[in-house]
Order: sequence, then C-alpha cells, then structure tokens
Amino acid sequence: MDKLDIAILREMSQAQAMLPARVGLQSSYRDMSKKIGSSAGTIRNRVAKMYSAGLLSGSSVYVNPAVLGMKGGAYALDVSPEMQKTDTIVQLKTVENILFIHNFRGSQVGILFVYEDENGLEDVINRVRSICGAKAGILSHVDYPPCSISLNDREWRLIFLLSEDGFHSYSQISKKLKVSVRTVIRRLQILRSEGVILSAPELNYRAIRGGVATDVIVVFANPGSKEQTERKIMPLLNDYLIFMGVGKEYTVYNLILPSIAIATELSDAISKLEGVAIVRAELVDEHIDVTNNLLGFVRRRMSSRNIPSNRTEKTEKTSEESLSASPLALNSRERLSKKHTV
Repeated sequence: MDKLDIAILREMSQAQAMLPARVGLQSSYRDMSKKIGSSAGTIRNRVAKMYSAGLLSGSSVYVNPAVLGMKGGAYALDVSPEMQKTDTIVQLKTVENILFIHNFRGSQVGILFVYEDENGLEDVINRVRSICGAKAGILSHVDYPPCSISLNDREWRLIFLLSEDGFHSYSQISKKLKVSVRTVIRRLQILRSEGVILSAPELNYRAIRGGVATDVIVVFANPGSKEQTERKIMPLLNDYLIFMGVGKEYTVYNLILPSIAIATELSDAISKLEGVAIVRAELVDEHIDVTNNLLGFVRRRMSSRNIPSNRTEKTEKTSEESLSASPLALNSRERLSKKHTV
C-alpha cells in the first residue's frame, strides 16, 4: 500500500465529505483523477489490483437514515473476557439498528447504528451491552445529512432496489423499474444531490499487504472546541487516512499505517494536543457492513404508504464489466454466492 492507494480508497470511501459514508454513488475514474492528481488509467489499474488481491469486493448502497426519520449513533465498548468474541459479533449482526461493526484484534468493538428516539437509543445500547457482557461504553451522536425532499412512489422503489441489490448499471435498474434509462439517471441525480442515498466500499482489511489497518479513536474534552482540535489532528494523519467516522463526542480515524510503531507514535502525539481527552489506537481485524439491515425500515416505511416494493429477480454482473464503468458498481449481496475476478 502506498500513498496513491490510500488516496484512492479515501476518495471511494468519503470523497472529502466528513460523514460516516459518502453521499451518492461512486465517482467515475475521471472525477477521481481530477481530485487525486493521477491519470484515470492509473487509478483504474490500481482499483483492478485491489479487486484482484481481495482488498476490494464491491460496495453497499443504502438510504440516508435521515430520510427514514432516524438518527445516528456510534458506540465503542470492550467485550467481556467471559464472552466468546466471535459469537458476540454474530449476535451483533442480528441487531436491526446496527449498520457497521468494527471488530478489532483486542477486546474492543465499535458499532455505527440508527435509532428513532431516546427510548430507541436506550434500547439499542442496552441490547449491545447485554450481547457484549459490558456495563459501559463510549457513546457519540452522529449527524447524517438532513433531507427535506418528499419522495414519490417510484423514488421509494428505486431506493429499495439500490438498498437490496446495490448499483449495477442504469440499464439494469431501468428494466427492473420499467422506466427509461434517462428517467433513472435523472432520479439518481436528484437523490444524490439531495443526500438521499449513501454508499461505502467494502474493504477486506485482512487482505492488506504492506500496511497495518488501524482505527484511532479520539474522545474530545469539549465538543465545543472539537473542530479546532480536529484541524490540529488532520496534518498528523492525512497521509494514512481512509475515512473519518465523525461523531459529536468522538471521532474514529480509519488509517492504513506503515507499521504498528507508527500507531503508537501518532497516539502519543494526538494525546498531547489541547482538547483531547482520550486516545485509543486499535488494530482492525474487520469492518463488517450490515447496512442491509435498513431494508426492514425502508420496507415498513413503504408499506405504511401502500407502496409495493416490486421485488424482481436479481441480475448478476461481473466485476470486469463493473470496473469498466466505475470502481464501486459491484453488488455486495451477490458477491456472497459468486466469486468475481478481474
């Protein structure tokens, strides 16, 4: 892994947006080229190598929780030594409110989740603590982009289709929805511009070679001065940063570092900054994407509006075809049953 690989993964993950994911779908190689400062051909070849090495396996596309009237939260805690951590992870995947699970090599796990109200927040926290055998953890509130757009029936079905199947191509979506390609493109542009859909690449951190995947968790002493403190942190991490999971109380910096020793050095440097209360560096075992948990919430919202989901047969698309268009056009759900090669 070198700086260009890291820059490509950062662009695919967030595209300079400080959110738990990027707004909209993937960037084209041409757009990525302009932002990163490398040719589109070079970026395409690097992405192809990441797929071939098993580092990238596609992307997930999901609805912005704000569209569903839901709020976001992040929670970090240590699994009790009396619990089997592998069993704990399996149980966490079944919690409908959880979107992502960060599984570290030690006892700690982190989750990104959604909830509807304070009672719902308490229910999620209590259930997660029970599963992990923990009495306490660190909570941070996560702000998703506000969405005031009123969606019509066709847009709800489009969101359902993207959430269930991921993004293949405009023509495949048009066939499933029985609308023109032009209509699909126009609708997706609207949803993207309004922040309705989010996406994230699926990374296999165990496939990283020549680097150490690390999450640095920084708890801030004063949320009011958090942005000022973050500006001091960023120059220390910029060369290694894949994405920032930004919450109100703490931020998770996902990094690929040259060595474990660098993780210690960075933690020490960050801990000395004014406004930092706690710093914890955790070696990443895996980041688990369970954003398809949102399907249940989307389905219930559509049902309440008497909107049929119009589920259809899934159409498979090889990674080679997908890569010819963009780096994130693979269907994460289908990859579970079919191996794609580049």
